[in-house]
Amino acid sequence: MEIFDITKAIFESETNYKEVTNVEKSKNFFMINRMFARKYPQQANILQHIKINSISVVDFWQQFLSKQYNKTPYWMFIKGIKKTQEVKEKKQTISNDIIKEYCKSYKIDRKTVDDALLFFNEEMIKELKIFEKTIKEK
Repeated sequence: MEIFDITKAIFESETNYKEVTNVEKSKNFFMINRMFARKYPQQANILQHIKINSISVVDFWQQFLSKQYNKTPYWMFIKGIKKTQEVKEKKQTISNDIIKEYCKSYKIDRKTVDDALLFFNEEMIKELKIFEKTIKEK
């Protein structure tokens, strides 16, 4: 079973959870504890000791969460890096090609430009638009 199958079984079906082997529980303990730490950070912190029985911890999470939820809750799903990047690019009015050319022209790294866009958004966009106009004029 994969990690998402196990978490689905934890929330939705006790009979499916009984099919999860101890090896799978032990193997996925870290990620399961990490996922549940989003909503229950104190409990996850207590359950992360090196010498703790990882199988019992996964069983605890199942008992604890199956009483509260009858389906997988929304806090289990987070935006991935790719989705976050797409949203950020939609907000950005300057193309990536212009930013790359700007970095090459001024010999600075992309991280510096991204930080400037984050902290000084309006000023940096004005500067990039001016730079774009000068490139198009050449």
